[in-house]
Amino acid sequence: MKSPKWLSILTVTLLTFSMWSCQDWGQMDPPAGNQIYPRLELKGEYKFEDELSPEEFTLSAYGEGNIPEIVSDSEKGNVLQLNGGFARVSNPLLNVKIQTGASVTFWVKTTANNLSATIFSFMDEEEQTKLFFTPNAWLKYQGAGASFEVNNPSQPTDALTADEWHYVALSVKTDGFFIYIDGEKAYEQTADGSFDFNEIVNNITTLPYFYLGYGSGSDAQQMWVDDVRVYRNVVTDKETALPSLDEVEEDNSIIIGSEDCTTPWWSAFSDLVTATGDKTIHFGFYNYTNGNANWNNWLLVVTNGKDRGEAGYAEHFVLRSDAWGWGDAGFSVENMTHDFNFDTFTSDMNGAYVDLTIKRSGSTLNVTAIVTTEDKKTYTYKVTYDGDLGESIGAFLTCEGAYLKIDPETVYSGDAYDAGTYLVGPADCTAPWWTYRSELSVISGNTPAPFVYTFINNTNATANWNNWLLVMTNGKMFGEDDYAEYFVLRADAWGWGDGNYNGEAISSGYDWDNYVKQMQGAHCKVILTRSGNRLNMTAKVTTADGTKLPDYTFYYEGISTPEIGLFLTVELASLDVRTVAYYPYLTTSN
Repeated sequence: MKSPKWLSILTVTLLTFSMWSCQDWGQMDPPAGNQIYPRLELKGEYKFEDELSPEEFTLSAYGEGNIPEIVSDSEKGNVLQLNGGFARVSNPLLNVKIQTGASVTFWVKTTANNLSATIFSFMDEEEQTKLFFTPNAWLKYQGAGASFEVNNPSQPTDALTADEWHYVALSVKTDGFFIYIDGEKAYEQTADGSFDFNEIVNNITTLPYFYLGYGSGSDAQQMWVDDVRVYRNVVTDKETALPSLDEVEEDNSIIIGSEDCTTPWWSAFSDLVTATGDKTIHFGFYNYTNGNANWNNWLLVVTNGKDRGEAGYAEHFVLRSDAWGWGDAGFSVENMTHDFNFDTFTSDMNGAYVDLTIKRSGSTLNVTAIVTTEDKKTYTYKVTYDGDLGESIGAFLTCEGAYLKIDPETVYSGDAYDAGTYLVGPADCTAPWWTYRSELSVISGNTPAPFVYTFINNTNATANWNNWLLVMTNGKMFGEDDYAEYFVLRADAWGWGDGNYNGEAISSGYDWDNYVKQMQGAHCKVILTRSGNRLNMTAKVTTADGTKLPDYTFYYEGISTPEIGLFLTVELASLDVRTVAYYPYLTTSN
């Protein structure tokens, strides 16, 4: 090591794991520390977003090089710059029980002709045993009795082109390795007997340090890294897929109209949202206007379930933001109420947030728009429609002399509940195991859009499993004839099921030391999509103080029935359900 200059800086997230599962009802598995099922776990994560703590991570420079620093990048925001220096942290896999392999994912940008400078490495104190990776996709392991390498820089590759951000995901497995670059598999090798990859898997948990920018012996060239993640076991399709380059800063809003507010009449539209039966359609959006006239704002169009240009399309009504509209025989402006101040209306509407609900009951539609201005004034605008409604209705937004910024997380079609009106389990969190269940939701065939439960999770317990559980059945409810379960999935990344259930399909990055506290009062969103025989689940959790936890994902392959049934249950917890609905604008990145 060359004349290092030391400076402590950065924290590391080390995750511990404590969970249990049920086999027969009421039967507990031992604590998760005794379980060694090969599921993927995030063990270390380094984002370089905020001011960094000097407690755990140590930075150093080579000779006259520069100590690594956090810099602002035009594409990625805050990133770690390596320019003649390196960073060291305790190995997040140290003494961790792994079964199938070890994995690292990261973003990296490098300069030209940089083939051999280390991006990351695992290493012992004497530098006798190490595993490192460089921009040439040079993956090398050096151990006491054996070594392995691929893509030695003596044979240059174009793995990571210069001056561009690349996303890399790699796993070293017990039977080989693979490397994905920008979402595509670039290199893969299966053990052929010439090298035993078990040596890497076994030794990586004994190496005390994890480095960025040090290990190959040629480490002084300039690079930038971001969003580095270290996993126990082998990454899945979710982790190898190319994320958005500006994932941290990404705004998922959907823009309707021209952002200079020159949108002509009937020229820009949101996608149609449909509902069958007595359901609720909801939109949440920001409204921006040129201010030239009261009608230069948002409009709501409610149809017979058909979209513009579709055969049989008909409108029940068109509702303007300024308490005006037109429609069929069931619509009348006499059925409007509002408390707008038209002396300030155009200025109030610029930048205002509109919470828009269309609730159906038989032949009646009740529309409520709650408008909150930028200076926090609130107006309420209501319309009642009573007419000849078919089985389904549709709704979309448009605008004139304005534009709309829609939050995809607010757009849904289904059932909505006020706080405290739909509880799964008593509010005092005394629910015994398997005694309280939500209503069954039945999905026939593939999901037309993500099917989502949103709820507030309340728990007074001290165990990770005393939270929500999701059950998927063959379309039947517990207690019905021929009832059968595909799986039961716990909030704490554990589950069980039939012969097709696969625990390796679970991935989470929770901080188990703080998990119980984080789940008290947490807002949970369980997103489900079915395609053929496969169901995908993503659980998104935001703690009561607004902290977003890492996504928890799972997939099940083996659905054999046309219909599936879904319900929630609890143990020593209570769920305050807010929506059970389809979210047509939602993706798992939201």
